[in-house]
Amino acid sequence: MKRSVDIGIVDVLDGSYKDFSQHNITSGANLVDALYASMSFAGFFPPADVLGSSFFDGSAVWDIDIFSAINSCKDLGFAEADIDVDVIMTSAANLKEVQAEDYKSIGMLFRYLEISSFYNSMDGLLRAKFAYNQANFRYVVTPTGSIPSSLYPLNLSEKQVNSAFAMGVKDAQDVINKGSAESLDDLIHYHALKKTGNAQIAKHTYGSFIEAKKNGEFEAYDIMKDPYMRKYTYKALK
Repeated sequence: MKRSVDIGIVDVLDGSYKDFSQHNITSGANLVDALYASMSFAGFFPPADVLGSSFFDGSAVWDIDIFSAINSCKDLGFAEADIDVDVIMTSAANLKEVQAEDYKSIGMLFRYLEISSFYNSMDGLLRAKFAYNQANFRYVVTPTGSIPSSLYPLNLSEKQVNSAFAMGVKDAQDVINKGSAESLDDLIHYHALKKTGNAQIAKHTYGSFIEAKKNGEFEAYDIMKDPYMRKYTYKALK
């Protein structure tokens, strides 16, 4: 079994995306430099001066880059139908409501980034899903609860870090126990309800939605029959 590993970063000077895979990640200082650049979050840290230019995190171009991973597998000679895709989402599935009366410019920026990350990561996942509709999107692990945050980046207490890790382990185990492809179907359903402003979903986190769906509070969902999600499925429906 072969696995594809990809790290993406963006050149600050010309806006180009640079992708690293198992073919070049271990050449010279590529691994350390690429990881360093991928942790340079714009607005929080200065760009990383490595690899002959200045770079920051690749999410400016791809919030979640599934395409490079699948293409790497295809370049190795694997048929699309033989490719398993497992995704770990780093943005919360929950888009919580906030009280923004006291938001100033920085607070509003953080809120913008939170909303943007929520929708862009799902957009990237859905586009990949239907661009490579023969690949098996096996497990998608996403936080079922709120991820600890702070006004200052990466400034979390030991308790908050341990709590996030524990939630991640539980969420991953629950996804695996549920079975292949089930986690993506549930995530798409939740995302569609949230994006259309469905009143039924307003009170739910992703975790409570899963429990409510299990208890029959939500009808079965088929993205192929949802006209609102047509931009993702139109090729598959031809």
